[in-house]
Amino acid sequence: MVTSQRPISLDPLFGRDDPAVRDVGTLLYRSLLRLDGRAMPAPDLAESWGISGDGLAYRFALRAGLRWSDGSPLTARDVAATVAVVQSPGYPDRTTAAGWSGVKVATEGDAVVTLAPPAPRSSFAAAVAELPVLPAAGLLGRTPDQLRLGAGQPLPSSGPFVVTSADADRVELQRNPYAVPAPRLGAMQLRLATSADAALADFQAGRVDAVVASTPAQREMASRAAGVRLADSTTFRFVDLLFNERVPGLDDPAVRHAIAAAIDRHRLISASVGGDARPQSGAIPAGIAWAAGAAPEQPAPALSARALEAGGWVAGGAGIRQRGGVRLSFILTVPDAPPIPAVARELGRQLTAIGVGVSVRPVPAASFLAGTLVPHTFELAAADWDNGPDPDLSSFWRSNAAPPQGYNVAGGPADPFLDKALDSLATVSDPRARRDAAHDVEARLADGAPAVFLYAPISTFATSSRLGKVMVSPVGGAATRYAEVTSWTLAG
Repeated sequence: MVTSQRPISLDPLFGRDDPAVRDVGTLLYRSLLRLDGRAMPAPDLAESWGISGDGLAYRFALRAGLRWSDGSPLTARDVAATVAVVQSPGYPDRTTAAGWSGVKVATEGDAVVTLAPPAPRSSFAAAVAELPVLPAAGLLGRTPDQLRLGAGQPLPSSGPFVVTSADADRVELQRNPYAVPAPRLGAMQLRLATSADAALADFQAGRVDAVVASTPAQREMASRAAGVRLADSTTFRFVDLLFNERVPGLDDPAVRHAIAAAIDRHRLISASVGGDARPQSGAIPAGIAWAAGAAPEQPAPALSARALEAGGWVAGGAGIRQRGGVRLSFILTVPDAPPIPAVARELGRQLTAIGVGVSVRPVPAASFLAGTLVPHTFELAAADWDNGPDPDLSSFWRSNAAPPQGYNVAGGPADPFLDKALDSLATVSDPRARRDAAHDVEARLADGAPAVFLYAPISTFATSSRLGKVMVSPVGGAATRYAEVTSWTLAG
């Protein structure tokens, strides 16, 4: 696995900005909830769970007989200690800390814990699923700085494996004797690489038996290995084309709708990302399968051209449409990070067919958000977002969203109906009601057309023939490749 930490942190509460730390944490620790194959929260350490009618109390009953890898019991006290760490002053992961701010914890004996967020927040269940529970004995009485310094030393684990040794090059794991269910593999070795290319080279040479490929180029490299098998997971990310509604031409809803209807997502994915994505026309990422909307409709560039003609946008010089001195020719600003520039170039080719001119302007990826999107210094923009495992999109589209909490990137006028739909999606807890709210949000965004939602990237897990049965979750980030690790076997 690729990591910037050498040695890697073995405490998944620290170093969470490094995906490899999360990967290791998935093998060592469990959470109260997990995400199932449709990204819906489901019981994990909890045997059952429920939400109060007002959405202000989440009650979890732990499974009977849970134990840490040293044989000590896993109890509600461990959950409380874990939450206390992420709520403590000095905890470095601000994103995680914000999600747990103001949450009150109450325990009933060893087997029941109640978590009470300060306000109804339906994404809280996903936050619970993403918080690994660590043993209280290793947490209590220690400051975040002390815990961070000790993150290289393994604590007792609750997951399928336990660490036996770790250094700058590898982490050795063996079966946790108290894991339920017990993994079929007796041991694993995680090789630490400094780059994706180095990890893929190890895979091609047969030095490792599994590797993640996150880009089309990486997938192509992995596919060249002898006996390789590829398994895809749809991520929670989404790529969209954003309109700055304050720009002449793009302030016309008919223009935005015509552009949206003309885009061929399947051709876009084939031409620019090698087919490594799932088409997406609604705002909910395709990886959040339980809430995502319907499949994209067929593109209709001829109808888009006629709609523009009917709106008075007639072809002028070089075939670019214009009206009243305004030309439909725009700069498409993108982060200079593959494959987004290639996506932008393909979008330009497709929009030329309806008389909309596009010139692509790459900018440094590190400054794209703060320097381009937040100050609205763009006409068109293409962006790759990570929404996480919950469909709440308030931070992207609510009218009053403002950095750093949100971005209302299209800069459109206030839309009380969209805001109301977003508020419902953000607060209701019943799955059916949330699904209805998600589809209402998608319908409202489709009406206003502040963006064109294009696709959800996929993550590919490549395995060698030395491994036997390897099940991989159909949705999620890189760490979810370990969701079914207890069922993995060796070949033969």
